[in-house]
Amino acid sequence: MEHRLKGIIDKALGFIYPPTCALCGDLLSKNERYICASCDVLLPRVTEPACFKCGKEISDNEAELCEDCSRYERSFVLGFPAMNYDETFKESIAAFKYHGKKDYGKYFAYEIARSRGKDIIEADPEVLIPVPLHKKKLRKRGYNQAEVIARELGMRLDIPVDDKILIRTVNTLPQKKLSGIERENNIKKAFHSQEKRVKYNKIMLVDDIYTTGATVEACTKVLHDIGVNDIHYTSICIGRGC
Repeated sequence: MEHRLKGIIDKALGFIYPPTCALCGDLLSKNERYICASCDVLLPRVTEPACFKCGKEISDNEAELCEDCSRYERSFVLGFPAMNYDETFKESIAAFKYHGKKDYGKYFAYEIARSRGKDIIEADPEVLIPVPLHKKKLRKRGYNQAEVIARELGMRLDIPVDDKILIRTVNTLPQKKLSGIERENNIKKAFHSQEKRVKYNKIMLVDDIYTTGATVEACTKVLHDIGVNDIHYTSICIGRGC
């Protein structure tokens, strides 16, 4: 029922506001979905060789781990990023996060499902958990971009979403302005859970961008502390490795 109602609303809005490409902004044709054909062929999908841990694309065929996963502790099992973070996605994600383009979340979830849906299903998570946003940023933006992606992805893959387990208690500095070590220290104590134990054993964290892995690692440690043993993550984009 929810899917049908959502479809009716989306169709009605489509008549009022013609759909545009989530990457370049051009109007879409009837046969195009979310992005135009020109942008679709330019998508920077993550390809091999890639880090065995976080999934970041690397240039060394002999290396098993990216530089970040070699240097820093990684407590999650595996990561399933869909795209490399480059100029193709930079403006689109900025519009999604900071300029009210909430509907772009449908496209990002679609791309994750298209590129990594099989991997996510094989990981068999009981629930998707979006990386939380601090309440001050949530009030300013109006929504948590990770939760928007998680809910759209959950509908596509038939996996429930729980946004109550993790909370963000520290309004940290933007990670993009910091170095690797600074990111780790900045985010280390930013997350908390009010739960002492949870019913889940397998969880998939969802975020928009994975860079050094500091945010996912901080979330993973909190979830381990409340009894979750098996934690993977997925994201629309990941920074390139070396």
